[in-house]
Amino acid sequence: MLYAQASARPQLVPARLLAELRSKNADIRTEAANQIGALRSRGALSSLIRALSDSDAGVREAACYALGQIADPNAAPHLVHAMTDTTPEVRATAAFALGMVGERRSATALSNALEDAEPAVRCSAVMALGLMQDQEAIDEVVEMLNDPSFDVRFDAVWTLGQIGELDVEDSLRSSLINLDMIRIDDSLKEAFRQSVQRSLEEIQERNILAPVVEADGSRSRPRRVAPATNIEDTAHRVTKRIAIRQSALPVPTERARQANSAGSVGLRVLVGADGHPARIYVVRRGRHGLDQRAVQAAMQYRFDPSMIEGLPQTEWLDLDIRFER
Repeated sequence: MLYAQASARPQLVPARLLAELRSKNADIRTEAANQIGALRSRGALSSLIRALSDSDAGVREAACYALGQIADPNAAPHLVHAMTDTTPEVRATAAFALGMVGERRSATALSNALEDAEPAVRCSAVMALGLMQDQEAIDEVVEMLNDPSFDVRFDAVWTLGQIGELDVEDSLRSSLINLDMIRIDDSLKEAFRQSVQRSLEEIQERNILAPVVEADGSRSRPRRVAPATNIEDTAHRVTKRIAIRQSALPVPTERARQANSAGSVGLRVLVGADGHPARIYVVRRGRHGLDQRAVQAAMQYRFDPSMIEGLPQTEWLDLDIRFER
């Protein structure tokens, strides 16, 4: 399901949610943090940071998620500290949140998390480095292609595609050979092969569109920039509406498969005038790492952008990523 949105501006935090974040009931506090994250309410930043010290792990995890969606760099040091939490799910969500924030000074903490004993944490750290497109992490991510966990290998493939360096192509192809050493069913092997192929294509595309080196040594990337558009306000000028040109099948995490978790994850995607996703927020969560896999899949979508008076537009839209059992 795909439909246009006017914007994805953070909304003011309702006083009700701030009150519920102080409730004596942990479930109410957790749900309040999740709702604040979906609204991306910057006014709740200090309250969410305090919630990172909550006695309930579920509240701490939801607070990490919300801070990642708000994406305020001031939250990064607190999320780095949350990566020392005793609960693996909190550490995993903190790592994913750091990727969403994109504060590059947290890359060292994410690099350290690649050695975490829990596969879910390693997955999130790998993906966060991909969201940051951290070129300095390439060698470490290549090593993760041999991780004992299939999920970690899968996420490492995606991350290498996002970073886009040509010299990892041989490593990606070799990962297909090493895949036979893990006992997984044929459907997951096929999903892995497709992921490798998409990442190889992503690398080629990124290098074709690589920045141009000017005579003075400066680097520039030709692009058409247009402000995010409210399609409803300009309907009389639209000559073509946004459409999906290429989708990607989402692959559930191992812990989601074990929990028989399915359903859909709601995303808000900023599609650039070039048809590529430029920014993604999670507005309806999935459990057991499904929200992270939904973001991965959406980053691999390609769109035919809306056209207004002959010019392609940058536009926000809502996208549902569905996981089947």
